[in-house]
Amino acid sequence: MTAVDAGLPQSKRDPRRALQESHAATDPVGFLVLAAQVAGLLFLFHYYHIESMQFLEMSAIVFAAFLVHYWLPFRFKEIFWVAVSIAGSFFLLDIKVAALVLGAALGIYLILHCPLALRWRLVLLIAVFAAFLYELVAKPHGIPQSFYGVFTAIFTLRIILYTYDLAHAKEPPSFLSYLSYFLILPNYYFAYFPVIDFQTMRITYYRRNIHDIAQQGIHWMVRGAVQLMLLKVVFYLDDRFLPDRVTSLPKLVCALVLTALFYLRVSGTFHIIVGMLHLFGYDLPETNRRYFLASGFLDYWRRINIYWKDFMLKVVYFPVYFKFRKQGDLRAQIFGSAAVFTVSWALHSYGIWISGNFSWTSTIFWSCIGLLVIANVVYESRHKAPRTAFGWRGRGLLALRTAGTFATIVILWSLNLSPSFSSWLYLMTRWTHGAAQ
Repeated sequence: MTAVDAGLPQSKRDPRRALQESHAATDPVGFLVLAAQVAGLLFLFHYYHIESMQFLEMSAIVFAAFLVHYWLPFRFKEIFWVAVSIAGSFFLLDIKVAALVLGAALGIYLILHCPLALRWRLVLLIAVFAAFLYELVAKPHGIPQSFYGVFTAIFTLRIILYTYDLAHAKEPPSFLSYLSYFLILPNYYFAYFPVIDFQTMRITYYRRNIHDIAQQGIHWMVRGAVQLMLLKVVFYLDDRFLPDRVTSLPKLVCALVLTALFYLRVSGTFHIIVGMLHLFGYDLPETNRRYFLASGFLDYWRRINIYWKDFMLKVVYFPVYFKFRKQGDLRAQIFGSAAVFTVSWALHSYGIWISGNFSWTSTIFWSCIGLLVIANVVYESRHKAPRTAFGWRGRGLLALRTAGTFATIVILWSLNLSPSFSSWLYLMTRWTHGAAQ
C-alpha cells in the first residue's frame, strides 16, 4: 500500500475501504467500556492538574468528539474529525491566529498541488517559509507573535515528510487526508509535537478493530498522564539540587538523574497526543519505549523519540546510505549516521539561531550522541550479536551495559540542558569544593 492510497479514487480503494469499515463497526457494550475510561481520563486530568486549564478544555473537546465520531457512518468519520479540529482551533487560539493558520494551510495545499513541476512547487514553498521567517524577524506587518509558534509547530517538520511522500506518490493525496495530517486538534495546544509520518498515518487508519485501537490509545494516555505526574515530583525535588547546593557526589548524581527525567515532559505529552489520535482510528505506533533501559547507544536511539528516528531514517539516512553504498556497507552506514545527527542538531538548534544565540552545549551534546551511536554501529558491524544469555553472567553483563548507557546519557542530558558549558562544568565540579570544605 503506497503513501497516498487514501487519496485514490473510490473504485481503486474499495477493498481497503471495506476492511476499514468492518474495523469501524460499532458495539454498544464496547462503546460503554471506552466511554467510561475516557470519562475517567478526563477526571484524572482535572483532579491531578496534569496540564493547564486550556489542556483540560482541549481534552474535553477531543473526548466529546470521540463519543460522536464513534457512531458516525464511516464515510463521515474523518470529515467530522477535521471539522472538529478546525473549529477547535478558533476556540483554543486567538481568532486571528486560527484564521491565519487555516489560510496558511490552504495556501500551502494549493502550492503543493498546483500543475507546476515539482521543483517549482518546492521553490514556491521555500519562498513562503522564507517570507514567514522574515516576518518573524522583522515584524513589519503586525502579525501576532503567537501565530509563528503555532505555524512552526504544525508545518515546519511534517511538511518535509508530506512533500517527500508527495514526490514519490503515483497519485496525489486527497484534500481531506492533507487536512487530517496537518490540522490536528492537540497540535493547537502542544507546540512540541511528534513528527508523525504521513504514509504511516494513512496506512494505519482503521487497520485494526476500533475498540482495540482506542483501548491502546487509552493505555498510552494513562501512561502519559503518569509520566507528567512524575514530572511534577521531579520539578519539586530539582529545586533541592541547584548547582550551589550540590556539595557531595550523591547530590550530584541526584541532580543529574533529575535533569534527565525532564524528558518525561516530551514522553508524557507524546503518549497523550498519539493516544488521542487512536480514538479516531489512527493506529499509530508507540512514540517512546523504555528508553532508560537501553543497553547501548544505538539501542537508546531506537527507543527514544521513535518518530524522530524514523523521520531521520526516511529523509536523511537512507538517501545518504544508498548514495555511498557502493563504497562499502560500513562506510555508507557511518556517513548516513553522521548526516542524521548533523541534521538533527541543526533542526533542534534553528530556533536558537533565529533568536541570535548559539549554544555550544547543544552542539557538544549532539556530537557526542552521534559519535557514540556511530561507534556502536561500527562495533556491531564487526562483531556478531551474541545469543542472549539467560544465566547470571549474561544478565549481569546486560545490567552493566544498561547502567553504563544510563550514566552516560544522564551526563549528556545535563550538558544539553545547561545554559552554557561553564555552568555545566560548575555543576559537575561544585561537589569537589563542598567535599574539600
